[in-house]
Amino acid sequence: MSMSHFQRLAYLSKNLSLLTAKPNRIYMLSHMRSRSSLLSHILGSNPNISGYSELSIKYRDRLAGLDQKIKLHQDELLVNSVVKLFDKILHNSFDFQNVSSLNTPEVDILIMLRPPESTIKSIVTMGEKNDNAKYADISWASGYYKDRVEKITRMAKELERFFFLKSDDIVNFPEETLSKLSKFMDLPIPLTSEYGSFSQTGMKKSGDTSENIKLGKIVKTVSVR
Repeated sequence: MSMSHFQRLAYLSKNLSLLTAKPNRIYMLSHMRSRSSLLSHILGSNPNISGYSELSIKYRDRLAGLDQKIKLHQDELLVNSVVKLFDKILHNSFDFQNVSSLNTPEVDILIMLRPPESTIKSIVTMGEKNDNAKYADISWASGYYKDRVEKITRMAKELERFFFLKSDDIVNFPEETLSKLSKFMDLPIPLTSEYGSFSQTGMKKSGDTSENIKLGKIVKTVSVR
């Protein structure tokens, strides 16, 4: 749910430090069922990163940056000029209106994709499990995946710098993949394959609701071939 101007001003008036904080940002451009929750938790467990879930912010103007600060602060996460603030964008409706604004040293962009067969099967399974007729429809899931990957591809052409991950590499080659990612983001403390739980871990509308995300470690799942 978007924040009204009154709600935004009311919260900022009680937390003025959010206005002066100038953190760097990390944005993951991906799609549903890409193992984005796994990587998000790994990122959020690093002391130099705040954020571990999908914030569902529409990045249309500068106010979106304030909304990101507020949502993370409401989740009792650190927001200052030292940490990098993280969010993942999995739907076209939340994408950045001005992609060129991401071409700055203060922003790290991660692009992660999973093969279509595994992704579509996982979306449909999730829909059936949660009694969501839309997600359970293979035609809808296929269309969503196609549209999302096409949009990410268009955005990537406008980006000067980003880190591309194959979703399967996180589970098949975790140490190598996380080491490269840590260097890309210039993290003082490297990422590890173990991670913590947070207030929204496993909850609907925040990411993966399966039991695997609560294990605190990378679990290799079977991919469709």
